[in-house]
Amino acid sequence: MDLQVIRRQLGERLAGPRVVAAASLVNRHALWFALAISAYYAVHLGRMAVRRFWFDELFTFHISRLPQLDQLFQALPADGNPPLSHLLVRLCMQLFGETEFVARLPSIVAFVWAMLAAYLFVRRRCLPIAAVLAVFAFASSKIGAYGTAARPYALMLGFTALALVSWQAATEPGRRRLLPLIGIVLGIAGAIGCHHYGVFHVAAPLAVGEVVRLKQRRRLDLPLYAAGLAGLATIALTLPFALATDRVMLIYTRASSVFGHKPTLSSFLTYGDMVSPWLVGVLLALLWLTRPAFEPAETEPQNRLPAHEIAAAAGLALLTPIMIALTWATTGYYGQRYAISTMLGVAILLGFAVQRFSVTAKQGMVVAALSMAVLTAGYVVPRATAIAWHKVDPSSAPSEPSSASIFDKAPAGEPIVVANPVEFMADWWYAPPDLRQRLHYLADMPYATTQPFFLADVSLVVNRDVIPEKTDDYATFLKTHRRFALYCWGPDDGNWIKGRLIAAGWTLTPLYDDGVRALFDARAP
Repeated sequence: MDLQVIRRQLGERLAGPRVVAAASLVNRHALWFALAISAYYAVHLGRMAVRRFWFDELFTFHISRLPQLDQLFQALPADGNPPLSHLLVRLCMQLFGETEFVARLPSIVAFVWAMLAAYLFVRRRCLPIAAVLAVFAFASSKIGAYGTAARPYALMLGFTALALVSWQAATEPGRRRLLPLIGIVLGIAGAIGCHHYGVFHVAAPLAVGEVVRLKQRRRLDLPLYAAGLAGLATIALTLPFALATDRVMLIYTRASSVFGHKPTLSSFLTYGDMVSPWLVGVLLALLWLTRPAFEPAETEPQNRLPAHEIAAAAGLALLTPIMIALTWATTGYYGQRYAISTMLGVAILLGFAVQRFSVTAKQGMVVAALSMAVLTAGYVVPRATAIAWHKVDPSSAPSEPSSASIFDKAPAGEPIVVANPVEFMADWWYAPPDLRQRLHYLADMPYATTQPFFLADVSLVVNRDVIPEKTDDYATFLKTHRRFALYCWGPDDGNWIKGRLIAAGWTLTPLYDDGVRALFDARAP
């Protein structure tokens, strides 16, 4: 049988009456479906937000609750971020209390808003169900874990979304522009005020979109440019913080030849964290499979998408390679969260693809509906089930081991040295007062910076004046303590103290080991 015939028959089955009816239902009530997905995700983030803080979040928490604002500003360079996200967390905690959920509330609100912004951007040009697909793309992303982190990344995404949606409205012919222009100012200023990379998050889509728009219009849009410059003026306020951060922290990442988070070619794999590869693959496959079932008799004129909006979305979708190249040339430190707004660009492009490559509105509805259904059955449901049964940790943060029960196995009265700095900070904060007195982390900056994962050590030392989790000097502690318990969490390359003690002839007798956590009785030679 001819491949084209098989393809047509399969496409006709996929586009059966029940599928068309279901797709039409979603299309008619698209806004409600988008709101339902966003509400479900907000509840999911809210449930996640009550877990204990992880390492970086504790810095946000401690700095945001400092008594005086001048203390907060002085502490920011060691945290690595401008002040806006900390000020928002501070405001929430003053209003609602100092809890894990409250500290994460600004990120939750910003992330859910970004989901709805994707809907608004796509809905203005495309089938309603295509806009729902963009929201669905957010819900299927791995990096969505940062939507419930007391850090600035979701806020940077949310302000970028505000700038993008406002820019789309401001470039719409024949409408009043005051509110959209104000939105551009606030979006750009907010993204920059939350993170030093925020300027690239707003510049990537808006600059690319405006270049294409200028080529089409052949005249300048001075009011829009003025709004953009007004937002960019925020850099004058954040630049001193960026320079100070460079002096106290990033100097180590640039100088190190073994740092474990340098940008490499493998960093491009973080695209898979932005939007599910399954969704992209299923969408493209369905567009190809179902096309013969709708042509040539049903072919409709294409609704052209504005080239400048496609360009803006593409610019945002290319933020990942932009950030990889930028960090390679400057700080030498890349994490997928630095390109979190990539997910917004990809989600919009997925919605645009349904509109652009479908030969009829019916095919577009069918493809969007089937894409969401297939991904739900094959990815979202199994993942949600695993999360519900606690078989996977849905966040990017370390897991939450019951360290206290392991510490009970330590020799009575002896100090407990936590070898992993990330684990030490959370263990100390959540330990009862009597256990806190026994927990120690041994700092040795010259030695730690020769290891692959040293930035947590640097953070603990540089921030020592504003956090309650204090460190001990490595050499001084060993001189005065010839026996103690050593607790290791995770791979050995994150527990450099263990290897150094062994090299120095210390005897480490195992007291507990489950493959991830280990407790040793450490004795001097």
